Amino acid sequence: MRLAMRRKRFFISVLLFMILVLLDGCAPSSEYLLKKSRKMGADTDYVKVLIQKTDSRITITSRSRVKISSINNNSIKYNGRGKKFIFIPEKIKEPVLIESWGSFLQIDDKEYRGMIELHNVMGKLCVINVLRMYEYLYGVLPSEIMTGWPVETLKAQAVAARTYAYHHILKNKNNLYDLDATTKFQVYKGRSVEDPKTNRAVDDTSGEIAVYKNKPIVAFFHSTCGGYTVDDNLVWNGDGMEYLRSVRCPYCKGSPSYEWKEVLTRYEMIDSLKKKYSGIGQITGITFRRKDRRVVNVVIKHTNGIIRISGNNFRLLFPAKKIKSLYFHARKKPDGLELHGHGWGHGVGLCQWGARGMANLGKDYENILKFYYRGIRIININRIKTNGARRKYHSAAAVNSPNS
Repeated sequence: MRLAMRRKRFFISVLLFMILVLLDGCAPSSEYLLKKSRKMGADTDYVKVLIQKTDSRITITSRSRVKISSINNNSIKYNGRGKKFIFIPEKIKEPVLIESWGSFLQIDDKEYRGMIELHNVMGKLCVINVLRMYEYLYGVLPSEIMTGWPVETLKAQAVAARTYAYHHILKNKNNLYDLDATTKFQVYKGRSVEDPKTNRAVDDTSGEIAVYKNKPIVAFFHSTCGGYTVDDNLVWNGDGMEYLRSVRCPYCKGSPSYEWKEVLTRYEMIDSLKKKYSGIGQITGITFRRKDRRVVNVVIKHTNGIIRISGNNFRLLFPAKKIKSLYFHARKKPDGLELHGHGWGHGVGLCQWGARGMANLGKDYENILKFYYRGIRIININRIKTNGARRKYHSAAAVNSPNS
């Protein structure tokens, strides 16, 4: 009996020892716990943003511990105290990942959350910020909308920006990056522009996106529609999306660009058109073809021939404030054209000044979004399968973003 009891106690002791060893092996390291500052949740998927593409050297600085490693084989190039690093495109023979603990990485004079990837692509250095969705949106909202606007407007912008990002993550999932930091996608300026009010709007809508038929929509937005938004296929080529149909918007009259007037001289037109059409001669005639109040095509007669161009491409050849929108009429002047227009931007999707007007009337962000994007639902990203959009980054530091 005693022998049996001893064997039982011995077995229990061995079992407890094995459990303790297993627990110790599975437990997070002290470094992991120190670095962990945010639980995994709806807005913690990773997004890759091209910050710049340059053939010049760049400077990256960290004030605390920093690690530089190869993306190809994880070999460590540097792991130590923070300092200033200078990267020259021709010296980058393989893509590298730069991570920092306890401080933000600074590229030239701007701070960025998350990590930085460097890739040499055809002699140019691609600088890519890899960070969590909420961190990215912190740097997008203040770059795209006024931070002092009503809370519900800021929330609507947060959902639109998040949806737009997820759409492109899905679309570009095999590319080097998901979006860039310019107006080609949506403007992102890093940590330096963050504001508590827009950060709160991101947090309060964490994970929420707009979907149509269970897919993230292309959540286009613009400053001011001038009274009517426009079908997307009248601005860009394509069949058009059902949720991006024109709506009458009585809410953006407070915008300083609701109505505008500009003069285009012949010199300005030739100078801008030369960017794309180097062989243009003297302009002898110009015709604007409209549909649904907007200029959709432009025909320019000149001494060397005829140019046919879409309305949107014509607008983009000029400085942004010169032709604010395609919702305009033109009158001939002795030396050019006088434009009388409404709104600012392409006019598709969410009208930001309209969203402000709706919020001032007591509408919440869901009502605002459903007004401009017809037939959508607002859901949490965790509720749908995104086939690759839910990116998990496999760097040891990335698992627990050191500067979240």
